[in-house]
Amino acid sequence: MWAGLSVGLGFYLLFGIVPTVANIVVSFTNYSGFPGTPTSFVGLTNYNILFSTQGPGFVSSILDTLFFVVGVTVVQNVVALALAHRLRGDSKISSALRILAFFPIVLGVTVVGIVWLLLFDPVSSPAASVFGAFGIHSAFFGANNVAMPLVIIVQVWQNLGFTMLVYIGGLMTVPQSIHEAAALDGVSSWQRLRFITWPMLARAVSVNVLFAVVGSLTTYNLIYILTDGAAGTNTLGMLAFNTAFGQSADLGLGAAVTVTLLAVAVIVAIPLAGLLRSRERRLLG
Repeated sequence: MWAGLSVGLGFYLLFGIVPTVANIVVSFTNYSGFPGTPTSFVGLTNYNILFSTQGPGFVSSILDTLFFVVGVTVVQNVVALALAHRLRGDSKISSALRILAFFPIVLGVTVVGIVWLLLFDPVSSPAASVFGAFGIHSAFFGANNVAMPLVIIVQVWQNLGFTMLVYIGGLMTVPQSIHEAAALDGVSSWQRLRFITWPMLARAVSVNVLFAVVGSLTTYNLIYILTDGAAGTNTLGMLAFNTAFGQSADLGLGAAVTVTLLAVAVIVAIPLAGLLRSRERRLLG
């Protein structure tokens, strides 16, 4: 057992802790990544640039990240809970629909991004044809007022199956006898969902909310494929990527953005986990 644990710990240290520490160190330098370019320690200069007006759109990226995280978390959980409530049965149709909902996770980010780009190509796509029939024309992923909602939809679509399965597992733990007794007492289906099912799904809600928040905070690859951070989708993850590997190729400043993103994720995730845990204790006793 200890041998297996040591191997896992070794991989975690090698591919998790070491790169994180190295990234923090790089954030205090002017490292550019170009061979032959001198690298020196610059202290907090990168962070001063990032948090000042000279920063590469840092404030707007915070707002974009907030909108993205809240949108994904709310939409993903609402839609997944509704689907879980409808597809929790054992019928063949329900099983087939559950498989279809889970399928996008298997496709991978690149395939998902390309598929949605083809679906919403502004010139010759199914979406352009449908909206064009009503006289509506849009650049879709290139439009400032449309791109972020579309990116949220794609993110939700890709991860919906996992969230739905967690809710289905939670629904299966709710005793059917409670619902039957409430129905006999004249309690409506909405009231049963609100006052019986929803409180007893506290643990499933905690898992799904935490995964949605942390996952959307650290998402950059899907946004890179869909918009490259343009049209109001420049989240912190995209800002870090474009700063480090874009035209400026400033790895030191990009590392400072990723360290800031890591700090934001920790600051958000730890209190959120505590709040969700206290909510579980309050609802489940």
